Amino acid sequence: MNQNAKLDSIRKLHKFDCKLIGLRKKHQELPNSLRKLDQAVEEKQKAVQEAEGSLTALRSRNGAKNLELKEHESTVQKYDSQLKSVKTNKEYAAILSEITSKKADIAKVEDEMLILMDSMEQQEQAIAERKKELGYAEKDREDHKYEIAAQQQDVEKRLKEVAEQRRQAAQEIDEATLHQYERILQKRGVTAVVPVVDNTCQGCFMKMAPEVQATLLKNEGMIYCRFCSRIIYLS
Repeated sequence: MNQNAKLDSIRKLHKFDCKLIGLRKKHQELPNSLRKLDQAVEEKQKAVQEAEGSLTALRSRNGAKNLELKEHESTVQKYDSQLKSVKTNKEYAAILSEITSKKADIAKVEDEMLILMDSMEQQEQAIAERKKELGYAEKDREDHKYEIAAQQQDVEKRLKEVAEQRRQAAQEIDEATLHQYERILQKRGVTAVVPVVDNTCQGCFMKMAPEVQATLLKNEGMIYCRFCSRIIYLS
């Protein structure tokens, strides 16, 4: 293989490697996309659970207040019964004062229960909204799940095809040159082979010496940038 053909073969091989790098990146990103959809659903599920937990706590507090209310009402009824049997004005006034105090307690508990009922109503609305958001997230995941799976299959198919093309292209290059190229590829990836534009390496953007430019114009042999070691060619 003459030197010019060797460079052409390296550039051809690098095009396949660039495709493979892009496909492998996409192959890794697609499962991440699905995981993000799963995470979105899990977050919405957690939001629903937390909202339902808050409602349960509110109902528990309301139940406790209802028991407290019944106790106060029972006490008032007891005092009302005692009023019928008191014998002195002092006893009557004392019981009446207790009744007044308990009725104040009843009013306070009733106000607290009204606030709790309002909070429960708001929490029920919040739960309904959270469940609606959960439904949207689940639908979004379902809509994209099969699309992502199809994309994954397509990428895997293309990976096999390009890998085979790359294997065939690599057979056209001698072992020493291939080893040198693959060493640069491992370090530089898609910029392992770059053009020189306006006497500047498009990998490290350093200016080339005049003698390098002259060598590039001859289009002979493999030329490496003395700054970044990339394989370079004249654009």
